[in-house]
Order: sequence, then C-alpha cells, then structure tokens
Amino acid sequence: MGTLGRIRDVAVMTGLSAGLAAGLTLGLAGLAAPAQAATTSITLTGPSSAYQGVSTKLTATWKVGGKAHAGTAAVQQRVNGVWYQLGAIKTSSKGTGTISVKPHATSVFRVKTSSGVYSAAKTLTIKAPYALGAKAAASTITKGRSTTLTATFTYRGAKVSSAVAKLQKQSGSKWVTTSKSAKITKGTGTVVLKPSTTASYRLVVSGKATSSTVRVTVKAAAAKAPSSFTANGSGYGHGVGMSQYGAYDMALAGHSSTTILKTYYKGTTPKTVTTPTSIAVQVWGPEPYGYAAGRYSDTAKSTTVHVDKGTWRLRSAKGTTLYEGKAPITVTIGVSGSKVTASFKVTSGSKTVTKKYTDSTLRIHWSGTRYYKSTSTKAVATVNGAQGSYRNGRFTITNIDGHPNVVNDVALNTEYLYGIAEMPSSWGAGKGRSALAAQAVVARSYALTKLGSKNKRCACNVVDDVRDQNYTGWKKQDEGTNGYYGKLWVAAVNATVSSDTKAKALTYGGKVVATHYYSSSGGRTASSQDVWVSKVPYEQSVADSWSLKAPGNSFRSWTRSVSQATAKKVFGLPDVKSISVSSKYSSGQMRTLTATSTSGKKASITGKSETLRARFGFPAAWVSSFTAKS
Repeated sequence: MGTLGRIRDVAVMTGLSAGLAAGLTLGLAGLAAPAQAATTSITLTGPSSAYQGVSTKLTATWKVGGKAHAGTAAVQQRVNGVWYQLGAIKTSSKGTGTISVKPHATSVFRVKTSSGVYSAAKTLTIKAPYALGAKAAASTITKGRSTTLTATFTYRGAKVSSAVAKLQKQSGSKWVTTSKSAKITKGTGTVVLKPSTTASYRLVVSGKATSSTVRVTVKAAAAKAPSSFTANGSGYGHGVGMSQYGAYDMALAGHSSTTILKTYYKGTTPKTVTTPTSIAVQVWGPEPYGYAAGRYSDTAKSTTVHVDKGTWRLRSAKGTTLYEGKAPITVTIGVSGSKVTASFKVTSGSKTVTKKYTDSTLRIHWSGTRYYKSTSTKAVATVNGAQGSYRNGRFTITNIDGHPNVVNDVALNTEYLYGIAEMPSSWGAGKGRSALAAQAVVARSYALTKLGSKNKRCACNVVDDVRDQNYTGWKKQDEGTNGYYGKLWVAAVNATVSSDTKAKALTYGGKVVATHYYSSSGGRTASSQDVWVSKVPYEQSVADSWSLKAPGNSFRSWTRSVSQATAKKVFGLPDVKSISVSSKYSSGQMRTLTATSTSGKKASITGKSETLRARFGFPAAWVSSFTAKS
C-alpha cells in the first residue's frame, strides 16, 4: 500500500472526518520546499485535552531565520509507537496554520517542515464525555459507624441535571450491584455506607460512566471506658495495732484483756503504772495540729456554754470567783483583744442585767464535780458546737489567735476514760467485757504519751476527736436507758484502775507506749511503716482472723464505687479501662495499683496504704480487686 492509503487508514483510526482526509494534500512530493535559512523552527500548540467526539484545533507556527514563514508542513500522528503521515497544514504569511482533529482516544501529534525540522510532540488527552466521581467522607471508620459516599456526575464538564448512580460492592474479583444508589440532582448525590468489614465500592450510571474504586477501611471499635469501677474490700480503719472487732471476738472466745493486747501488740506488757492525775482536753477551739481550719476545728469568734441545773461559778485567771449563781444559765464566750470574755444575763426581781467579765483566762465550774460542790446537784455542761456533754471536770477558757478555746480539765484514769467513745459499750454485756478493758488500756496508754507539756496551740494535751481519740464525756458515760450501756463501759474502765495515780497501761521495754487501734482488719493487721513512716517494733503485722469472724462486723467485706473521673485524675490517664491491685503489703493492704487505658497505656501508683486509701476515700486499704461497670 502507498503513502496515501496508509494515511487514510490512520485518519479513520483517529476519527478524522472523510472530508478532512480527502481535502488534505497527502503526497510529500507535492510539498513546496521553502528557501533555506540559517534557522528553521516549527511548533504545534493547542488544548492539552478534549472530550471524546469533539473536534479540537491544533495550531502550527513556522519560522525561518526568526521570521514568519508561509508554507505547507506535514502533520504526523504516532500510533503504537510509529509515526504516520496524517495530512498537511498550510501556514499563512503570519507563519501560522490550523488543523482540526477528532480522535477517539488520547493521541500524540507533530508537524514536519520540508527541510526535515520537527516540532515537539503534542499530546491530546481524550476524556470520556461522561465523568462519574465518588469520594467517601471518611475512608476509615470504626466498626458500627457509617460514612457518606458523594457522587459527582458531569457531561463534557457540565453538571448532569438528573441521574441515578447504582452502588456496586466488590466481592472477590466481581462487582455486585447492591440495592443502594445515589440519586443525582444537579450533578451531585450521596449514598450512606455502613460496612461491617473493610470493603471496596464504586458507582455506575448504566451505559455512561463508572467511578473509580473507593475503599472503606473498617477498624475495630475502640474499647469503651467504663463509667465507674467497683472496689471490693474489707476492714475499716488504718490497720495498725488492735482491731476492735478482733478484740471483741477474742473476748467472746474467753480471752482476757492481757491476751488480747499481747496478740495485737507483740512484745508489749500490760501493767499498772504511775500516772498524772489530770488531762486537758480541747472540746472547742482553733486547729492545733496543722489540719485545714474548719475540717475538725472551730473557726467562730464566739460560742456559748450552758449549765443545765444546780449551781455554777465563774473564776478568774488567779482563781478569784467573779460570779456564782444558780443554773440553768447560758454564758456567751467571746474575745476582746488578747483576752477572753464571758457574758450572761442575770435576773433579780423584775430586773434583768447583763454581766460581762474579761481576763486572760476564765474558768467555769458546775456543781457535782471535784472542782465545785462535789456532793451537791450533779449538773451537766455543754458547749455549743462541741460533740459531747460534760458532767465531770471544769472548763478552762482562753484566747488563742483571736478565737475562744475551751478545754475540759478531767481526771485522766477515770473521767477522761469514761468519756472515750471508741468502742460500743454494749459489748460489755456478756463475754465481751475484756474487749472493753483492752480498749481502756490502749486509750490510756495513748493519752499518757501526750502528757508532756501542753500544746500551746490549744492549751491542751489532746483534742476530742479522731486527731487523737474520740471523747464525748457524759454522752458516752450515760449511754443507754438510765445509762445502762455507759455503766458497762465505766465498769470496764474501773477494772483497769488502782487509784487516781495508778492504772494499767501498755508498756514496751519498760516504757508506756503510744498504741494505735481501729475498727476491723481484712484478716491481718498492718505494719506501721507500711501505713505511715516509722517502724514501730510492737506494731507489726499479725494474723487477725478474729476481726473477720466477729458478730456485727459490717465491714468484713464492702464495695465502693470509683467514678471514671476519679480514676482518670488519680492515674493521670485520658481514660481508664481497668484497675488492678498489682502489689500488696504483708497485711494484704494495697501497695501498688495499675490502671490501663482503652489505648493500652498503663500507669501505676505506689504508696503507703493509708495514702492510697485516702486517694479514693475507702473505708480501709484492704482492697482485693476492682470491677469495671458500664
């Protein structure tokens, strides 16, 4: 076949019209040869893309010696890597000429001068007239979630007003049409995807266009952090020294107070020792131990003292009686500068007057005490805001840092112990009396270690609550109907007393020692150094099955809720999936807790058992496990 026939075949392949092919001068021998010049250049320009079926103009620019050249250049098209003559293009005196092409597929063209100079190849990318795009709002989703696939549909670049794009899902090597479709309006439409596993999708507008493949990756749902945890524990209190419920069960089993004390305080000896006569107990006033003001202490600038019956008197710092009269009476206690004041109303006949006294120290006495008219009517005094009531002793009132400070001065071995409210008096009914006696000994021993010089911040030896020992005075002593239970407690205390200055205490190495106690253990007591700091030789961990067996012990097992917010704060994690007790002290109390977040990150806290207990507000540190709650 000759050159002409070959070019006609190419023209058909590329979609040139028959008229265009016939109108082109195809024989190379007929091309006019331009005059030779020093420099010949020819370029071929035009759009880089066109829609299938649309004619596109290509422009040739021919220069010789830098000037426009009129002539006829050959047009070539590359097919399967081979250049074929397609036709000719005539340039005008301006050096330019055009040719229209309409290929069905992307094609490459060039032009050639008669002197053999070629233009650069020009690629014309042919685009399908219909274009269907698909894009997922999220290409990766969590299992159980959905994503939206957005379709865009155009014809020759313009939005198609209406169409339906069917959704297909890949299954193996095949595409399966689903029941879903995107209804396209003004060129766009959407369809919601909710795959359970990673899948590939595409959209199809029948007979017109198919979108590219969209892959949606499905990842496993992140573990959900529980809303809270249940802590499973046992016991109540710090765990050092005597378990009160344990002592009670030992007493019920027939053990003496001495055996009970030796069981919980190894190496100690309960014995009668010489003691001071009195002890000063702060019952109302400012904080002496460094706790936050108001947590335990009183912050008001005044209070009142009430005496219910009998007679009373007010005395000065020097012991002078300032006033003496009948009760009932209510005395307002305040401050003035560095001194303390006492004011009250007195009625004489039809007249009522207010009396007020000021001194550095004031004392209030009431009848029936060892300080005032001991054989007369036994009155009871109270202080507004104090936790107890007081038949015994007297009140010593001073000004400390601009606040009234009220101290109950009582006999140590009897009156103070009668008012210690640390163990149920009812346990003294029946076989439990030796537990009460053991409690009296340890309470006295603790108090004896506090009887050096008074604490200047309270003008006292001890305070009346858990900072030392709970002291409620007459309220404890008169417990029960007609004081029935209080009398059991008083009898147990009296059994440990020889005289005002001789009573039983707990000693170690011949010295009276401070003894700690608490409600109940989780089966074994704690060593002091595991709870606080110092290692106390007689307060080391011992077995305590008694505590778990004691009747009425509601803390042999307990549960407490820990919120997700608390867990996050304690462990410093963004969330907490689980909490475990990763190490324990010999007592069984928690030592290290480890939390794991939903991402798998771990955080541990290690500390003294009492510190960990306080972090969560638990009754005790004997915590066996944490259970997540949704």
